[in-house]
Amino acid sequence: MKSGFAPRTAPGEQDSAAGERVQVATDPRSDTVVSRLERHAGERPDAPAIVSLERSIDFRELHARVVGCADWLRSCGVERGERVGVTIDDEPAHLVVALALAALGAAHVTLATHDPPGVRARLAQRVGTKRVVASPESGVSTGPERLDWDPERLPHWGRSGPRALPSPDPDGLLTIFSTSGTTGEAKLIPVTQRRLVRQSERAVVGRVLSLSSIEHHWVERQFLYAICAGTSIVLRGDIPTARSCAALGVDLVACMNAQAQELIDRARTDGRFPPPTALLVSGSRGSAPFRRQLIEQVADRVGTTYSMQECGSIARVIERGVENVTETAGRPHPGVAVEIVGTDGRPVPAGGEGEIRVRAPGMATGYLDDPSADARHFRDGWLCAGDLASFTPDGALVIHGRADDVMSLHSIKIAPQEIERALESHPAIRAVAAFALPSDRHGEIPCAAVELVAGATCDEHELRRYAHQAMGLRAPRRVMVVGALPVTRQGKVDRRRLAELALGSAQ
Repeated sequence: MKSGFAPRTAPGEQDSAAGERVQVATDPRSDTVVSRLERHAGERPDAPAIVSLERSIDFRELHARVVGCADWLRSCGVERGERVGVTIDDEPAHLVVALALAALGAAHVTLATHDPPGVRARLAQRVGTKRVVASPESGVSTGPERLDWDPERLPHWGRSGPRALPSPDPDGLLTIFSTSGTTGEAKLIPVTQRRLVRQSERAVVGRVLSLSSIEHHWVERQFLYAICAGTSIVLRGDIPTARSCAALGVDLVACMNAQAQELIDRARTDGRFPPPTALLVSGSRGSAPFRRQLIEQVADRVGTTYSMQECGSIARVIERGVENVTETAGRPHPGVAVEIVGTDGRPVPAGGEGEIRVRAPGMATGYLDDPSADARHFRDGWLCAGDLASFTPDGALVIHGRADDVMSLHSIKIAPQEIERALESHPAIRAVAAFALPSDRHGEIPCAAVELVAGATCDEHELRRYAHQAMGLRAPRRVMVVGALPVTRQGKVDRRRLAELALGSAQ
């Protein structure tokens, strides 16, 4: 398997009760998330689809729940081509509603319960939702027509007999994901059924536990990938992650950098992952020292993935042993074309740094109603997302950060990652993020914010001196000690917020 992770569920498991299989089409021209669910329910009905400490839901029951939900949504008037909001934080219920809408040919849009009502209303308006399926405690009271979600329906639907789902258009809209929006209003990414199936072929397979909620688009993507692959989704529990991994036979824990840091902090009390379980970290650059910490304290195998919301996974590396740790994101997946280009749009010489551009199966071809963003990021069949990168001699990608984040101190160009690499080797520093402050005289002033290791003491003067010894004129002019680095809703460091904090404390 491409990912190196073997699923716990063996292919070919069969239902012993004759006549209870759903007949499914295998025509690749009709390959959708829904047809994949039908196929697994028919061929491997007893295989676990959703696993938790309380109980498991097999593909037969998941399929029956989706059939029942699709009937209910149809009775509520939901139509093919409609865009429906989903405000449900219960993960099995959220997944069932999303799959039922997909079967009806309607697209779902997550209006997350953790977002303020105004944010949800703005997103619903932008995507044109007429209805929202919402749980009673979600707080949805105004805006699109509300369809009240009753969790008591699920067990009843799950006990119903087998019936086929409708067959949606493979090129119909499945969902709409969004970018982080750290440089302005978030860009909206239409995802069709066919594109998500193609992306899923590059995803890790096996029994996967995600540490974030399904209401985050990168987790929902992982859930849908699991449905496509016929592998198991593991639900988060209330016990430490390492114990969940041991109890449920988890192959892979997927998380963001900030969550991985929390795993390090809790490793002394929670323990290491069992040897079969790997850790996959995404969200921003994972430095070599950080990866070494994870291998030493959390998991025997630590992976780093480079992906974009517009196209899914681009490259991935799995590292074992602290002596083998690198700064790379691994080689691009087979079938994914990656080039590093200069400001003139031409490929740079081997080993040179430039902007990354990508062509990948299942890649989006544009944003929703945003022609100016389309012109900036989709050029001649390439996705140019604004990341800086280079190739190592053996073809692995090294990500250097966002082109938008590069600072200009007079005529000196400084990438945030340069500062972060210099400071993160200081023994008192737990985490670091670099950012720029505007200056009429200097153009931009390089700065950094750091979290200290518990119990460590260190002042700004010492940290600036340490960075200057490593970087000279490129060192940060200010180093700010914070209790915790602020992060966006997507789990990335919020550099804009750091700049606001720095400006506020300077006044």
